[in-house]
Amino acid sequence: MATSPAARPRAEVTEGGGAPDPRLAADVRPDGPGAPPTGELGRAARGGLVTLVGAVASSGLGFVFSVLLARELGAVGAGVVFQTIAVFTIALSLVKLGLDTAAVWLLPRLVQSEPTALRAAVLAMLVPALVAAVVTTASWFAVRPLLLGGAVSEAVVDSVSLAAWFLPAASLMTVALAATRGLGGVLPFTLIGNVAVPLLRPALLVALAAGGGAVLGGVTSWVAPWLGGAAAALVVLHRQLDRHGASGWVLRRELRGRIARFALPRTLASGLEQTVVWLDVILVGVILGSAEAGVYGAASRFVSAGVIIATALRIVVAPRFSALLAREELGAVEELYRVTARWILLLGAPVYVVLAVFAPTVLSWLGPGFDDGVPATVVLCCGSIVVLAAGNVQALLLMSGRSGWSAFNKLLVVAFNVTGNVVLLPRYGITAAAATWAASMALDTVLAALQVRRAAGVSVAAGAILRTLVAVVATVAAPALAVVAVAGQGLVQLVVAGVLAVVLLGAYCRLDRRRLRLQELVGLSRGRSTSPGPR
Repeated sequence: MATSPAARPRAEVTEGGGAPDPRLAADVRPDGPGAPPTGELGRAARGGLVTLVGAVASSGLGFVFSVLLARELGAVGAGVVFQTIAVFTIALSLVKLGLDTAAVWLLPRLVQSEPTALRAAVLAMLVPALVAAVVTTASWFAVRPLLLGGAVSEAVVDSVSLAAWFLPAASLMTVALAATRGLGGVLPFTLIGNVAVPLLRPALLVALAAGGGAVLGGVTSWVAPWLGGAAAALVVLHRQLDRHGASGWVLRRELRGRIARFALPRTLASGLEQTVVWLDVILVGVILGSAEAGVYGAASRFVSAGVIIATALRIVVAPRFSALLAREELGAVEELYRVTARWILLLGAPVYVVLAVFAPTVLSWLGPGFDDGVPATVVLCCGSIVVLAAGNVQALLLMSGRSGWSAFNKLLVVAFNVTGNVVLLPRYGITAAAATWAASMALDTVLAALQVRRAAGVSVAAGAILRTLVAVVATVAAPALAVVAVAGQGLVQLVVAGVLAVVLLGAYCRLDRRRLRLQELVGLSRGRSTSPGPR
């Protein structure tokens, strides 16, 4: 008889004492004392460092792109490009039909149970994503004449029309790279999605701006790299399928049903998720104008830098959540979630604290007119810290198979977000957009945490994570605020504050290293690689 998640036996998970789950233990070193750790945490750390390097590169290149865009086009031109990116991103989240998440969820299970069906399963995901993107692009050009002369500026309509041609390539690349993750590799995702594509964008922007490309040149520089990325992702995916012995081309009905049941709710959830992230940029542009959208869009893109830690670890742990939950190893799932949540805070929250304190300095790099975004940037940073504190709770909810619950959450959050923006934007400006976004993210996080407990029987250990959050904020905020109080804003002051924060945060990590399980991260720099352990 099946039992509920909460009733299933689990391995002991300790908090600051006792023996940790043996599948996660840091001292499992089959190749001797010099080898790096194995087990789920060791695997998460190894893969997390790979994706972290790529995510840092992606974030850094995105930062460069935003600065170049703002300085080349000004607030108005940058606002048009940011609104176009917002529309494109929301459309992409819909046309991929949730199949990228479905690939991360299903393929690790097929690798263990039915590897010959992998090729057919991948095709069953790629083809619908491509068809949906083509249909959406055609539909845009059908309705385009109706939008001219309306509330949306003609410059935005023209820019979106240019970007629409690249939507099929973006959909293919996104699902294909997700499939490479599901098959056990994070390197293709990192090199193609986080390095190659972001690297091409600022390079193209500089070239097109030198030729007088203006706004359409900025849009082209952002969308054109999807073409090369899609081609590279498909080549890598084909080779991975061959290595796994995938042979069939026709997927049996039961598996098609599993994909559809998981992906369809995820389509709605993914679209709503990106709507929450990007809709405020569109609403700011419609209600307040492109100049305000440029300021707010730049601020929100800077704030996205801190998410790279969570993103890097999510790429690694999401397939592991799925595989462990399938084997009902709830103790391993719980500790993997808790420890990686702390890692996310340790590495991500300091970025937001420093950015919040030095927002005037950072926004001054964009040129004149962007200093109005300082209050919004501070609010966005505070909201983002709350999101980081929840770790990869959203990934855990999805990998438990509750894509429908996730979709319902996003529906509530979008309704809250739209209402808040429509009511508050005209009176309080872009700071209201930032506050509405932060409140929306907090609501989404709380809902997911409660549902994970019910669906998978996994506690998010709020108290332990909160202690880590307080320690991180205190060790980073104190020196940053002290430097500003003594010496004011500036690049030199930012660097000094950063150095002091690293010293204090490092001291805390050393004192609390056992509870934070930092040996898994430190061990990666020693010895040679080991096999990743049982799947």
